[in-house]
Amino acid sequence: MVALPATLAPHIIAEPEPRRRRTTTRQRRARPETLTGGDKAGSWRVENPLGRGGMASVYAVTHTKFGKRAALKLAHREILGKGFTPDTFLREARIVNLVNHACVPDVFATGTYDGRPYLVMERLSGQTLGQRLDSGAMSHNEAIEILMQLCEVLGAAHEACVVHRDLKLDNVFLLDAPCAGGHRVKLLDWGVAHVIGEADPMAGFIAGTLTYVAPEQIRADGLTPAADVYSLAVLAYQMLFGAPPFVAREDLALIRLHMNTSPPAPQTLCPDVNPELATLLLAMLAKDPVDRPAIPEVVRVLTKVRDGIAAAAATAAAQPARRVLAIPTAPPCDPFGRPALRLTAKGKKLIGVSMGLLAALSTLAGWM
Repeated sequence: MVALPATLAPHIIAEPEPRRRRTTTRQRRARPETLTGGDKAGSWRVENPLGRGGMASVYAVTHTKFGKRAALKLAHREILGKGFTPDTFLREARIVNLVNHACVPDVFATGTYDGRPYLVMERLSGQTLGQRLDSGAMSHNEAIEILMQLCEVLGAAHEACVVHRDLKLDNVFLLDAPCAGGHRVKLLDWGVAHVIGEADPMAGFIAGTLTYVAPEQIRADGLTPAADVYSLAVLAYQMLFGAPPFVAREDLALIRLHMNTSPPAPQTLCPDVNPELATLLLAMLAKDPVDRPAIPEVVRVLTKVRDGIAAAAATAAAQPARRVLAIPTAPPCDPFGRPALRLTAKGKKLIGVSMGLLAALSTLAGWM
């Protein structure tokens, strides 16, 4: 996640330097930035680190009294200040409970460690969507199933007037085993989510990841659920075609692509893509948020495409298998019981001649 000034004008915000205080031997030194195995944060003992992002680090922890296993998300010290307070960080707990969906990790405790806020949430077992794509290409059917579960949780968020605004590969988690309701997807990191009708702590900044941000996020326009629809289409391109619609080496060039350039047509990336799916993806990437379909329409088209894929697979399975003559790995022995010739590259070219010779020898043997 990046937070860039929405005006894109280079500037430096200089805060007044705090008054220096003389240190004393009694003054406690600041604890290390990162935690290690055995450290304690409140009633939670650290086992090992799970990951590190731009705003926080996540650790596997266990409750010292009850033995409950969880994940602890600890804010980085450098992000805290007047513009981003501990309360700003802890608002994620309130947003998660506001959305209240099975595809959102539960947050059940908060606290502070050396002045830094932390959240305690359910520990997940599986891999991120980015890790899944690193292991190999994804079928269209698998991609559509993941997209539909993301639509389900985004629909719940939008009904609660919450815009996630930081959809990306590393914020989509695929569980090893499905949870309640058969859900396999968890949508992580609601820390920069926008609650419609409330003051936005990230106002004036591009809160999100540049590969996925909608044009209105760059312009700092009023944020609506359509921003999540745009980001979801970027994820779809990555799952279906192996790359996002817009790629650039420099941030400013990438921003210009989002603002001014039409995305590549899905048919140019995958000629056999479903036409309705291709049309849907282009509509989701419309520059004007008003022109993008809402989540229910996205679900309608994805359901139709998924059912079409299933029907085609069932039809193919019902077709009788074609009889295919097996090609021998070696020519048969000749009528005199001599060993067969080895199928070298040169020998394979002479199979037709050899088989004719064998037929002639068989006829000759019958006369003898």
